[in-house]
Amino acid sequence: MNDIYQRLHVAGEAQDETEIIATLAAIKTGKLKNDLRLLNFYREVPVSYGAEVLTVEEHDAELQVHQIQAVVIAHEKLTVLKSSHFRRDVAATVTYVNVEKSRVVLSNLSYALVRADRRMSVRVQLGSAIDASFAAPEVDAVHGRLHDMSLTGMSINVARDPDLPVSQKGELRISLPSGSITVAASLLKVFTLDDGYRLVFEIEPSRAAELSISQYIFQRQVEIIKELKDHPGVFS
Repeated sequence: MNDIYQRLHVAGEAQDETEIIATLAAIKTGKLKNDLRLLNFYREVPVSYGAEVLTVEEHDAELQVHQIQAVVIAHEKLTVLKSSHFRRDVAATVTYVNVEKSRVVLSNLSYALVRADRRMSVRVQLGSAIDASFAAPEVDAVHGRLHDMSLTGMSINVARDPDLPVSQKGELRISLPSGSITVAASLLKVFTLDDGYRLVFEIEPSRAAELSISQYIFQRQVEIIKELKDHPGVFS
């Protein structure tokens, strides 16, 4: 989740935590209206539900959460708290999760900048293997698998470092279930993975390609939400 938020120190690490804990305590006692919501990302899809503060200690707090939120938190062990009473969004480490009872215990609370809030468009991770290739003049074509996509960017996983310069321009071709599309692309960054490399591109799709991408993203969102609702820990 490090690519989703960045922890910040406003008044200082200890002072910030004390302030956050005091705010949660005030929400619990009713001195402040409970507008608390949690935010997580599951396969790049945002999951955000309200939460109730059950107990507050010196360095941690126990919350009653939505069961689907608990499923995602159990997977990530992290969450972001949002409330109009906080100076900024709050990042928290999750030290305990009970999906059946929909309860979590949070610690290591600090203010944070949620980078995902600044995304220009919805992004989703892929559920099935989708072939992708990047081609540019006087450069060997790079072949891999699509990792995630949005209307403004895509990333692909490849086995070997293609040794491309950042800002290299070319075309990305991906094989969606509805048919192959080609979009203009520019390389933004390269990440090293345990089993290869991830290339992140900014894209400029045509109207036709944009429609195909939008349809696929919507379909993936539906699939991801269904996957969460069908989790064995979630009661119907």
